[in-house]
Amino acid sequence: MKLAIIGSYGHAGVVLDGLGQRDDVTLAAAAPWGAGDPMGFVADAGLPPAAVHEDYRAMLAGVRPDVAAVFTPFSQLAAAATAAAEAGCHVFMEKPLATTRADLERLREAVYRAGVRLAACLTARGEPAFRTVRRAVAEGRIGTPVCATAQKSYPFAERDAFHATRETYGGTIPWIGIHALDYVAWCGGLGYRRVAAVAGNFAHPSHPGMEDAGGILAELTNGASATIHVDYLRPWGRMKRPWGDDRLRIAGTGGVIETTDGGAGVELATPDAAEMLPLEGPVNVFAGFVAGLLGEREPIVSTEESFRMTEVALKARDAQDRGAWVDV
Repeated sequence: MKLAIIGSYGHAGVVLDGLGQRDDVTLAAAAPWGAGDPMGFVADAGLPPAAVHEDYRAMLAGVRPDVAAVFTPFSQLAAAATAAAEAGCHVFMEKPLATTRADLERLREAVYRAGVRLAACLTARGEPAFRTVRRAVAEGRIGTPVCATAQKSYPFAERDAFHATRETYGGTIPWIGIHALDYVAWCGGLGYRRVAAVAGNFAHPSHPGMEDAGGILAELTNGASATIHVDYLRPWGRMKRPWGDDRLRIAGTGGVIETTDGGAGVELATPDAAEMLPLEGPVNVFAGFVAGLLGEREPIVSTEESFRMTEVALKARDAQDRGAWVDV
């Protein structure tokens, strides 16, 4: 199976790590998303100079890869992924799939017309803590989920210039909030009915179009509630600590389950006892995508889920902009 990579932004490293787990996938070519793309992975991957193309459309036409990995700045994701789908490639890509509803629909049409599969790089689905919560909830260990609380917190640190405007950034809810929207639904086994949201830029005037704090309130398909907060206010500098602080707590009719210590543990509390659960093993989501293509397992992130979670995230951003509930 031939792989081509478009761009090196965001979570492109997930693809390179996944390649190390699959001897049936060969990195055949790469192309930058634009003049500012450093493409730092090319040397490490051992690609010959001839395999690095200046234009990704020419690369897709000439190399004809089986899979394209798309990791561009966010406002360019949909166009590059659409080109890959139209070239007959399965697509593994950074999220959100698009920063506008119109681009999302064009990509959806291209994917289904070409009959290819697509997966968003929703990395939480591969993390042990969230996999453990999902397993326990599916086993009925907390009864019916009725209330979820989630968090995505990052340092602002240094941010690219394109993060400074909504047009090029797309919004904090689609960029990092989508992870929490996904792991609430995936771990809880539920979908979304409607969302409301507030967000703003409070501490980083250099990037006025980049919300640095906000929250989402959602009604889930069984009438349950989810509260999600996102921020770029995590202190950073000389402190030795993980980059992100992701959390999830789900309360059910029979118990409560929550991640602890930044995902290092999962605690289950029921009327009978409180216990730390043994963690599931990690899964690389790109390697899982390939396994799904080859029929070795169910897709870790399906095409339908990828489009749905992007749609929910964009509608939550719409709810933020309108100051009103939005049906999803």
